[in-house]
Amino acid sequence: MEPRLQRAAARVGNAVLWVAAVLGVISLVLGLATVVAGVQPLIFRSSSMSPAIDAGALALARSVEAKDLATGDIVSVIGSDGVRVTHRVVKVDRGADDQVSLVLQGDANQSPDEEPYVVTEVDRVFFDVPYLGYLANWLASPWAMFVAGILVALLIGSFFRRPGTGQQRPGVGAGIAVVVAAVGLGAGTLSPPPTTEAYFVDNSTFEAGTIQAHQVRIFDWDTSPCTNNADGSVTLRYKLTSARYDMVWYRGPKGGAISTRAFLTVAPSNPTVGSVVTTKITRATLANGESLAAGTYMISGRSKLKGSATSAWLSTSDRQTEVTVDATTVRCGDINLPPTLTIAAPLEGITYPSTKAVDVAVGLACLSLPAPCGTAVDPNGISSVEYRLQRANWLGTQCWDPKIGTALPPGFYLAGCGTWRTPTTSPDVPNTSGSTVTWRVPLGSGGPRTTFNQSGDYTLYLRITDNASPTRATTERTIRFTVD
Repeated sequence: MEPRLQRAAARVGNAVLWVAAVLGVISLVLGLATVVAGVQPLIFRSSSMSPAIDAGALALARSVEAKDLATGDIVSVIGSDGVRVTHRVVKVDRGADDQVSLVLQGDANQSPDEEPYVVTEVDRVFFDVPYLGYLANWLASPWAMFVAGILVALLIGSFFRRPGTGQQRPGVGAGIAVVVAAVGLGAGTLSPPPTTEAYFVDNSTFEAGTIQAHQVRIFDWDTSPCTNNADGSVTLRYKLTSARYDMVWYRGPKGGAISTRAFLTVAPSNPTVGSVVTTKITRATLANGESLAAGTYMISGRSKLKGSATSAWLSTSDRQTEVTVDATTVRCGDINLPPTLTIAAPLEGITYPSTKAVDVAVGLACLSLPAPCGTAVDPNGISSVEYRLQRANWLGTQCWDPKIGTALPPGFYLAGCGTWRTPTTSPDVPNTSGSTVTWRVPLGSGGPRTTFNQSGDYTLYLRITDNASPTRATTERTIRFTVD
């Protein structure tokens, strides 16, 4: 290589090394701040704290006693569902034994969080930097570990060059840069900053896809979804899927568009998940102050997250039932029940003692394959089966991607956690046969040959849609389990 090109290549290489070194320093500083100074880095995943702290920001928090908190402080707490939430304190109630009940609210939200938080100590945010969270998130990814490995290999190789090859060994400065970059990037993947959710806001773009702070689940019908009452009204019965949900109801003429204006919002009196909610609907309730002609209508119900901001957070799916209306009464009509979903394995709430144990347990239920499986059936046939398999452990939150049709190996990746994926099914879907469909999360080609290759907290999301026309029904399930 000509001397001029060698010098140019050397300058470019040194620039890349020093950029990597700077990234390594940032990673090391975050790690040391956590270990030495007790500082907790936080990556904001959405914008409920906007404009004070936007999505993608990196904040620093320090643990303080709850009795030292004041209204206006921004704190980070773990909710009852195990999700970290960072919002501003709007009310402090002090109790016994240093316990404090906090009411929090995001700056972009119109109402406080539904859940009060009872704490004795809490992480209080004292500093934040816009956009740095995107960089910190990458530093905690396997890609950073990959880059660190390449830098170490280059450093080792450079010091074993034979004399007389015409290539100079790296200088002391370049060597230091490689060491700092490799150590810093490697350390960052071992201790990733936690992400903090922001409820009650619209989706925010983060990582390589769209991250939802909270996905609202549709409720399920009870065994008797609609019954006629002697007074000319009907009673709907359905099951609560979260204490944080209300149910909202809309109507529209059969065969026409469903109105976007709700005629009824139901706040369940019993917050127990799985409890049956009964809702009485009269003709006046259905009309909601409007003129309502006699005829056949579709009633559509959705789950709605309490305390929504400027736009309501609603379940993507709905539940529909047909009713007929005359001059004085409303009567139940046809109802399209959602598909029946069975999950053979893994099981909800189980803690498996090891990766081998979960492989064996799931394999016994799933034809010797260590991947979630089950069945779905509906008299109208199945239109689609979708899943998301998520794992949270020391590497952060990752999602299973079988990488079908790509050169990359299957595995858990940091990107793409908002993507619904298609399992293998038998028979193929969509179909209208009404026969039972067997589904299985695909293992892909190569890779670990298991979907449980590391310990962590796993969450399996499933969404099954029937093939009814014109209104399809969807069943949603969430299965949580742990692998030690």
